Amino acid sequence: MSTLPKPLPVVLCGKSVAIGGPAAGLLQPDYEVVHFIQSNEAALAEIPHLLAGRDPQSSDDNGVGTHEYGRPVRAVIFGRGYSLEDVQKFHKASAGSNEEPVVWIAGDPAKKPDLNGPQTGLGYAQAAADGVKAVLEKWKEEGATKDGIVLW
Repeated sequence: MSTLPKPLPVVLCGKSVAIGGPAAGLLQPDYEVVHFIQSNEAALAEIPHLLAGRDPQSSDDNGVGTHEYGRPVRAVIFGRGYSLEDVQKFHKASAGSNEEPVVWIAGDPAKKPDLNGPQTGLGYAQAAADGVKAVLEKWKEEGATKDGIVLW
């Protein structure tokens, strides 16, 4: 396995720029959101390109992400607007696009968001970013060799 790049390039998938934008910023400086995907169709079309270190071929610019496409992404992160079934479909459709292991991070359907906690905005973005960072740190500590879906 090669040394992990710093910051680690990731794709963020979410339904709302209002949450995805702040979440992308909160993942810094250790993780670089290179692209933000907002639909199932875009995920199917763009993730394989991003895993290979290529431009996603999309004309959509939602203002989130660095758009630095020269390095293959090593993590694909999904907000809770995507079902586990969606994530499994995207993972299967992208098989073989990456050379290095990629962790796919999805919300655990058994863990419902805290109804007393923030549901939108910066508070929700902070809670999501913290959960995702914990999963990414564990993946790195374990050698960053697992290629598959991990729940947060």
